[in-house]
Amino acid sequence: MHIKISRTSLFQQIQRCQNIVEKRNTNPILANILFETVEQTLKLTATDLQATYTSTQSVEVLNSGSFTVEAKKIFEIVRELNPETPVELKTEGSFLDITSGGVKFKLATKPADEFPNEPSDETDLTIQIPGHELANMISSTSFAMSNDETRKYLTGSLFEVSKEHGIRIVTTDGHRMALSEFKLDVEHDETECIVPKKAVMEIKRLAEESEEDIKLSLGKQQVRIEVNQQRFTSKVIDAKYPVYEDVIPKDNPYTASIDKNCLDQALRRSLVVANDFTHDVKLTFANDKLSIAAHNTEQEQAEEDISIAYQGLEVEVGFNAKYMRDVLSAIKSPVVRIQLKDSLSPALLLEEEHERSRHVLMPMRI
Repeated sequence: MHIKISRTSLFQQIQRCQNIVEKRNTNPILANILFETVEQTLKLTATDLQATYTSTQSVEVLNSGSFTVEAKKIFEIVRELNPETPVELKTEGSFLDITSGGVKFKLATKPADEFPNEPSDETDLTIQIPGHELANMISSTSFAMSNDETRKYLTGSLFEVSKEHGIRIVTTDGHRMALSEFKLDVEHDETECIVPKKAVMEIKRLAEESEEDIKLSLGKQQVRIEVNQQRFTSKVIDAKYPVYEDVIPKDNPYTASIDKNCLDQALRRSLVVANDFTHDVKLTFANDKLSIAAHNTEQEQAEEDISIAYQGLEVEVGFNAKYMRDVLSAIKSPVVRIQLKDSLSPALLLEEEHERSRHVLMPMRI
């Protein structure tokens, strides 16, 4: 193979591949990126056998061919090259020559036929959705994915399509739950799948880059996104997601409207003396006032009152302050609405003007 390519576009492709490549693997070829020419384009592929990323771009092909090379090494080399100087890639036997201006590198390669085949399409349903909308949905929910590998089904996000709601993304770790939905222009048959955390974050990165609609395909075996001559495919988690609808409070009669930044700053201050393990704080909602209190085993205390818009029964409830701050960081509006019932019932946190995104926080006994 012999090609000439812009350093910037090559680096962007390699950087995306670097996110996919398995850092710890038993098969050395999985640490490599597959380079191959297709007519006057360069196609790059990276996989960890669970997820696969491919991208295609136009290049000057002087001699067609294919090879694989270690992702980490070529990433670090191309990252340090002058962005304004084109890069020349040329294979000589089992080596790759990288030339850019006066800079030259020689790297060992492995044959392309040792690289795993790209997975075939096993999705059931394809939808069109604006990239920024999908990215926002993931931003609003991804923080609540669990790290508990004993409950694998909670370590990912539920992607659900229905005629009633359009597309929904739901996450929970058992202590909090986040839901975001977007009404699609076209009605689709129902389907759902649990997307692994690594795949969720990669889908978000790709969606953020697109200013247009993207193709998102879902199935019982696979999830796939296609955008800007890039395709990302991942296996899904083979499990049944909990019945999340039952967790969403539907009869919380009291609503407090609070400046999001003001509440976040107060929680951050309270965490200085809160219990290092439980991070619990006590929130007391009274007429137009919220009292926040925290303490620890050394009898240190923090107390603070902030002004809120609230009328109703006084409600005293405990929350994990870190969990609440995670929710606040996911809420885009400057004001957060908190719907309450009593000290033992979950609270529902909402955006200021709509309920497209909903966040549920379980209370703590204090």
